[in-house]
Amino acid sequence: MLVVAFILLGGFGVLIGNWAGIAHPSVPTSSEVATIPANYLVLYEQTGARFGLDWQVLAGIGEVETNHGRNANGCAANAAGARGPMQFLPATFAHAAKLAGLTKPDICNPADAIPAAAAYLVSNGAPADWTRALYRYDPATWYPPLVMSWAQRYGDGALVVWPLNGTITQGFGPTTFTAEPPRCYEGHCYAHFHDGLDIAAPLGTPVRAIAAGRVVLAGRLSDGAVVVEIEHSPDVLSLYGHLQVTLAVHDGDSVVAGQVLGTVGLTGNTTGPHLHFAIYDAGVPVDPLLILPVRP
Repeated sequence: MLVVAFILLGGFGVLIGNWAGIAHPSVPTSSEVATIPANYLVLYEQTGARFGLDWQVLAGIGEVETNHGRNANGCAANAAGARGPMQFLPATFAHAAKLAGLTKPDICNPADAIPAAAAYLVSNGAPADWTRALYRYDPATWYPPLVMSWAQRYGDGALVVWPLNGTITQGFGPTTFTAEPPRCYEGHCYAHFHDGLDIAAPLGTPVRAIAAGRVVLAGRLSDGAVVVEIEHSPDVLSLYGHLQVTLAVHDGDSVVAGQVLGTVGLTGNTTGPHLHFAIYDAGVPVDPLLILPVRP
């Protein structure tokens, strides 16, 4: 449980207007997509469909690594020994190509390199944890945000992941749990209403951003609960409550889907270790199960 009727930041209410800001991002300009060579664009799209990945993220990698093959220098190895349009070390490429089921793979051929990259990303947690997968692809802290920024420029913004794995112990909506506050919702008023999901998990379990956005609050509320709030567009907010005091993000940070925000704690009014997760649209709570991907 986390009682959050309306969060005030700097004297102004955070109003959430349109969840479709995540579900349906702005269409990129033709000039942005047109910078991708036609043969690469087809490969990104086909590979994304095959592996269940957003093609825009694959294109983001291709842009960052070699500008879609333009900077591969005839597939000569770079200073670290990486080669090809997706910049693989030969041993890593052999492993990734095997994961992709490729026969006689060519590290310099985008038709092999792009599927190998996709298979390698999936083996490291994509799409559920893009931050981890991209960091394993290139272990630099700047790499995942840079790739995701290019993905968003290519039109990706629909990536939504679960904040953590756990058991839902309290759902969204009217409840008999008297600790929950009253709320009027969709024309009906209830004595007790839970405005999010409570997801039980052990203390210290990492809590992740469900989608890209900007941290607008990272700290403690008046009831003692430590929370993180992320603005995903000017009208979209997600909230993560009861976290441990030490957070991984600060006010103003940009985050990508799957990025760790903090860990499950016992701060605030809580009956046990769990995450209180909520989504607001125009200041009105939204059932997170309508937004989060279906879990197996």
